[in-house]
Amino acid sequence: MIRFEDNLGIHLFKAYFSIYKYLKRTFSDHHIENMNPTRLGILLALADQDGVIMSKLGRRLFLEKSTMTGVIDKMEADGLVNRRTDKTDRRAVHIYLTEEAKKLNERVLKIIDEIYSDLSGDLSAQEVATSVKVSKQIGQAAYDLSVGNEKKP
Repeated sequence: MIRFEDNLGIHLFKAYFSIYKYLKRTFSDHHIENMNPTRLGILLALADQDGVIMSKLGRRLFLEKSTMTGVIDKMEADGLVNRRTDKTDRRAVHIYLTEEAKKLNERVLKIIDEIYSDLSGDLSAQEVATSVKVSKQIGQAAYDLSVGNEKKP
């Protein structure tokens, strides 16, 4: 049996919640309210590639369709995103950042850079890159298992 201190899942869980609490406090200090990991993920993903089809955005963030719909509804009501139906496929809905969200993202990205610089201050660039790579692999494996996808050889 894996000891508590050697359990990767426990450390990922603790890191996630500690980072979330730190982000929440820091955003609040900068007068950015209603920011949670899902909203933050959507804002950052759309900053990277605006106008993504909602289903693809959900897959990129490992979010269920029902979760995406509810969060996008709230973000749309808050003036952060808008939906546009695809011209060639009416079933596909693209999500775009509003001008207000783009301005918010400028602030958020600066804060995120500072936060992650603080968090990784004692790590080398190689250690950070390795941590990102491993986290992505673990996240993908966990997602695949959670939705019943078989591990690919």
